[in-house]
Amino acid sequence: MKKRVFIAMPAQEVLRSKASSFREVHRNLPVRWVPPENLHVTLVPPWYCDGVEGIFGKLYDLLDTVKVFDVCFGTISVGPTLKKPRLIWASGGVHDGLGKLQEKLSCLVEPRFDKPEKAFLLHVTLARAKKNRKICLVPEVIDWKVTFHSVRLYESILRPSGAEYRVLCEVELGAE
Repeated sequence: MKKRVFIAMPAQEVLRSKASSFREVHRNLPVRWVPPENLHVTLVPPWYCDGVEGIFGKLYDLLDTVKVFDVCFGTISVGPTLKKPRLIWASGGVHDGLGKLQEKLSCLVEPRFDKPEKAFLLHVTLARAKKNRKICLVPEVIDWKVTFHSVRLYESILRPSGAEYRVLCEVELGAE
């Protein structure tokens, strides 16, 4: 049976704490907040896959020499565009190291339509707009320095209340 899966780096406690503080200050926005345990940076977006067990070993092999990632999120704003403000996210701009990791991991995805080449944009989604609601948020400059220690293969189960994530596999990254 096909599963909807994606590959991401889960947020560690430092990022979850900073996101919770932001959420508390902006608790009146018309959004669905992403639960702290679901915060992550997506490396390979969702795809449908048969036999996810076959991906586990490949994921371990591909990440064998990859070290932990230190990143800095510099802005909280709406996205994906100003014309379509459906999300609130913390972003850190283009990140070459994560872009290279994303390219490396993309070989695990079953063939799909070609997409235009884009640089990897470091971001973590903090909230999604409630149905038919617009998000008004003045961009905020932040200085969130965090380290990512692992990569996970998640199953994404779509529910009316939002996606539910199940960890299928986790690979710890090497020390710096």
